Amino acid sequence: MKLKDLAERLGASFTGSGDLEISGIKDLEHHTPVDPSSIYYVASKKYLAKHKKSADVKIALTIDSLASSFPNAIIVPEEGSKVKFIQVISLFEKKPKSEVSISTKASVHPTAKLGKDVTIMDFVVIQENVVIGDRAVIHPNVVLEPNVEVGEETVIKSGVVVYYNCKLGKRNLIHSNTVIGADGFGFYDYAGVRYKVPQIGNVIIGDDVEMGAHCTVDRAALESTTIGNFTKFDDHVHVGHNCRVGNYVYIAGATVLAGSVTIEDGCFLAGQSAVAEHLTMKKGSILLGLSGLAEDSKEKTVYFGIPARPALEMHRINSSLPFLPDVVKGFSKQKKEGS
Repeated sequence: MKLKDLAERLGASFTGSGDLEISGIKDLEHHTPVDPSSIYYVASKKYLAKHKKSADVKIALTIDSLASSFPNAIIVPEEGSKVKFIQVISLFEKKPKSEVSISTKASVHPTAKLGKDVTIMDFVVIQENVVIGDRAVIHPNVVLEPNVEVGEETVIKSGVVVYYNCKLGKRNLIHSNTVIGADGFGFYDYAGVRYKVPQIGNVIIGDDVEMGAHCTVDRAALESTTIGNFTKFDDHVHVGHNCRVGNYVYIAGATVLAGSVTIEDGCFLAGQSAVAEHLTMKKGSILLGLSGLAEDSKEKTVYFGIPARPALEMHRINSSLPFLPDVVKGFSKQKKEGS
């Protein structure tokens, strides 16, 4: 792609040779020589100073104040420059294209309702009364149990299992080996017998949701476990039964929500964090990595630690810990002298 053509597609201006061919996009943080035919994203003075190899960059996606640092540059506004960067990545992405077809090796129940231009690959199992929206793509070895609904343009990767009665919205991306709608962890011990509590609810997922590989979302005991619009999961996220996860939530890898947790809109849960059962994370609150929330959070407040406390409070506690042995030693000495 020529420099001038890429600039035009981005609605941006450029400096240098408009006929220069761009072969791809690369990252300065990798310890490899700079590729003179690739474009690099450099949009801050701090980043420019950090990476000495930036002096070797021949083609940059950058902002006006840095454009003179490069012989060839596509210039985008500082605000929203990351969106332009995402657009450039999309233009150079080389995803394999799925042929619109229904494989003869798939098992599709005659009661299933398939929308227009649906792609169903080898060894997919689609059971009774499943509904699949227009332009959805179902990859190999997916199982959709009875009465499942899949919204239009949703992509379900290989090995995903969606249990009966669960509903997925539009434009979702569900990565491999995720399980949606397995039984919640409900048991009751009485008189030496362990009873399993039937999990008769379902899972309802909104629109524009992405779930990483090996995630699990348990069905509700009675009603619905819900995931809101534009919410994004990393790999290995577990959502317990009866949870309510809001819109625009981020949940990073290996995070666990116990049963009946509510995560309100705009929350962020960092990696390997956990939320105890029946708690609520209020709007815009953040749980840092390796933290365990044991009480309801406050809105737009950062928490960390086990049990998690507001970050500023936890910083004071942690900064005091090195002095704790001397304090204890002092108390012990005073106690002996007093006796």
